Amino acid sequence: MLVGPQIKSLFYSNKKPRLGRLIGLSIALFLLVGVSTALWARRPEITPAIRGKKVAERMGCFACHGPEGFGGVPDPVSPGGRAPGWDNGMAVLYINHEKEIEEWILDGEPKSNNAHSERFGEETLVPMPAYRDLVSTGELADLKAYFIAVAEYYPEMPDEAYEGSVIAKRLGCFGCHGPSGMGGMENPRSFTGIIPSWDGEHFEELVKSDHELREWIIDGEVRRLMEHPIGRFFINRQIIQMPAYKEHLSEEELQKVMIYIKWLRGYEAKDREADNPIA
Repeated sequence: MLVGPQIKSLFYSNKKPRLGRLIGLSIALFLLVGVSTALWARRPEITPAIRGKKVAERMGCFACHGPEGFGGVPDPVSPGGRAPGWDNGMAVLYINHEKEIEEWILDGEPKSNNAHSERFGEETLVPMPAYRDLVSTGELADLKAYFIAVAEYYPEMPDEAYEGSVIAKRLGCFGCHGPSGMGGMENPRSFTGIIPSWDGEHFEELVKSDHELREWIIDGEVRRLMEHPIGRFFINRQIIQMPAYKEHLSEEELQKVMIYIKWLRGYEAKDREADNPIA
């Protein structure tokens, strides 16, 4: 351990400051802080839905419900000849309210007397497993978030927000930004390596106002970042580029997509506070 005289000797020789060493240490400290900040800023974004997808993969959910929960897989005794996927409105056939999502995951069936659930549950060749002893409280919340994203299960969504989600789906937005816009896909050579989700923290760094959200949708870029040398470098460098939808949607459709995105962010913020998921 350095004591007082030893520390003093690092910078002073014959009572004269060793300016070169002091400047060198200052530069090293500055570079260390800069590199640490850059690495922190470029950290991959992990939202509840993204974590939930990994939980579903680990628990084998996609073996029956289809790749990433889409489409289901063949089941000769299930209605329609397939185990249910989570997409295409199938959720409403099995779920009366959001709490039943957790009951399906934990117990393999809902506690309530749901005629649809009882009928479909009994007629599947592979019964729904019960994961109560296999998932933590946080994993349950994340898995539920991913299911809701894929199922687009938002019973209380306002009409304009719903219409905006339909438009976004038609334009292919969810192909890159993830189901419901809640879990972006990988994007090599981009700043964070991932396409930002609409409900995550990175959205706040990329979209500072409604005007910038409009710019992203209409022009596929935002002036503030394109005028910044580092921002422009990574935007131009990334493999998957944001499309410009200027010629592909009306002003009314644009407004509805923006309403949906803002509603989604408010919904997810409130949901995270309620669930307080454990990572």
